[in-house]
Amino acid sequence: MNAKIDLKGTEKASWKLAAYSDGTADLSLGLVFLLLGVYPFTRELLGPVWNFPLFLLALGGVVALQLIVKRRVTFSRIGIVRLGERFQKRLKVAFLVMIALLVLTTLTWVGLGQGIQLSFPAWLGGYGMEIIVALIILAIFWGMAYALEMQRYYFYGVLLAAIFPLQQLLPVYDGLPSLIAGGIITAIGAVLMARFLKQYPEVSEEE
Repeated sequence: MNAKIDLKGTEKASWKLAAYSDGTADLSLGLVFLLLGVYPFTRELLGPVWNFPLFLLALGGVVALQLIVKRRVTFSRIGIVRLGERFQKRLKVAFLVMIALLVLTTLTWVGLGQGIQLSFPAWLGGYGMEIIVALIILAIFWGMAYALEMQRYYFYGVLLAAIFPLQQLLPVYDGLPSLIAGGIITAIGAVLMARFLKQYPEVSEEE
């Protein structure tokens, strides 16, 4: 029984090492919110017709860059982690839940942009929709933090959830909260990558 538990723990630790220890996930997350931060500016500059395709192209570039760095940097140092069938099923379930929450967040965000109004309790004031989006983001990142035992994702959840009420509350540039949050997460990702590169030197083919 103990050997079985140790095997699960080792599998989980190996997956965390391959997926999150190199900082690429953090860098990608930070870059996405930096893009969201400049989105209002580029929308005014280019107009909504050209801005949205440009945003999608930049988003695809972030994803492609993460995959390239993962393949050329991470795998050359720690190899490719192959997961057991049970752990793969759990990851698929967690992924589907996260996708559902993200879709719900996107629909809510679109509703905000189109001026859709819902009925909320009076004590929420004019921040009902923003609070819903913030709670969804907290659920996503705190769920990841709990499942993967990664404390920094609790912080990410609070940091990113605060974007939406702050955008509504503060009379500043709409993208400023996203720029600040994205900048902080990108900096953390850069530190994690530097630490990873130092801890895991590249293995040559002869070795």
